[in-house]
Amino acid sequence: MRVEWTSYSSPIGALTVVQCEAGPLVIEYPSRAVTIKWAVRLRAAVPELHMEQGSCRSTTDWLDEYFAGLPRRFSYPDHLKRWFDLSAAQISVFKTLCRIPIGETRSYDDVARATRLHPRQIGWLVAANHLAILIPCHRVVGKDGSLVGYGGGLARKRWLLDHELRAAGVVLR
Repeated sequence: MRVEWTSYSSPIGALTVVQCEAGPLVIEYPSRAVTIKWAVRLRAAVPELHMEQGSCRSTTDWLDEYFAGLPRRFSYPDHLKRWFDLSAAQISVFKTLCRIPIGETRSYDDVARATRLHPRQIGWLVAANHLAILIPCHRVVGKDGSLVGYGGGLARKRWLLDHELRAAGVVLR
């Protein structure tokens, strides 16, 4: 089994991208990519794994379109369960995040109601997302609409939300 990885240069900084034949596995900020230990987790799932540097073309094409202001909705990638030990709660939360429309936000409470989980559990599960931007955890905000908790930092979260509003045609003042 083979995966490829690359470093992707984006307007919000470098991103580590990992992709298998079925699609993306990891999109992470370098500081978090080290802490999630994606290589160790992937090798645990597939001991005969071959990792090599490559283009990660389908994932980087999606990111190119996103950052060019032409974001496409991303459906939850079912192939993740083959590679990562994901709980039913994680999958439920990630699928719920993928349904948040581009340019909109939901509170942790909203996600909790949609998944029938406790809001604090939502925070932990959202923080465990290793597909930044594709599984849009940046669209989850505090109950009062405030920006809280984002692995890439709040400045990146604000940039991503503003970018999506512009792409959706909302004029910021």
